Amino acid sequence: MSKIITIIMVTVVCLGTAEVNALIFNDGGVHTIDYQLDDNVWVEDSPLDDFTTLNIVDDGIIRDWVNVFDYSQVNMSGGSIGFALFTWDNSQAIITGGSIANDLNTFDNSEVFIFGGTIDAGLNIQGNSQVTIAGTNFAIDGFAVGYGTYTASDYTSGILTGILTNGDPMNNNFGIANDARITLVPEPATLLILGAGCLIFRTC
Repeated sequence: MSKIITIIMVTVVCLGTAEVNALIFNDGGVHTIDYQLDDNVWVEDSPLDDFTTLNIVDDGIIRDWVNVFDYSQVNMSGGSIGFALFTWDNSQAIITGGSIANDLNTFDNSEVFIFGGTIDAGLNIQGNSQVTIAGTNFAIDGFAVGYGTYTASDYTSGILTGILTNGDPMNNNFGIANDARITLVPEPATLLILGAGCLIFRTC
């Protein structure tokens, strides 16, 4: 229900300014965006339940928002998302570069891994979702914090700062609700996570 309400709210906001179009990738294939898209983008499993992968790379511009559903995956190494990124269900997003002009929103059992890039607004982490962030010098509300997992029992909201693995600075408001969590890991963990390949990201 929260998924439906959120999508409706976002759609209403967009309708207030322009006609809403959505480009749907749901064929179980791998797609690379290295060009400009003026539509909203939805990434979903195929009718046969094969997951779909969307790669956003340098020169890739998605003018509005991106939703990823089911077990499908978005990999962002460059380019930009002009509104926000939403992850639902058991989907995954891997962000190593590029920019998101608004929020990162995670729901259900989705997972997001952040190694670089910029998010211009906040991190909205709900449901049983997890956001793993790799880097150094992490602090919450100006106080240094160690590596580990933080839940709503630790912080329901705050400002997270640090230096991401690729050297990009992080300075974002965040909110954690329900059983969601943020996990902070050191830079060497990046190689271990990426080296796991299909075991974590289901790319095989």
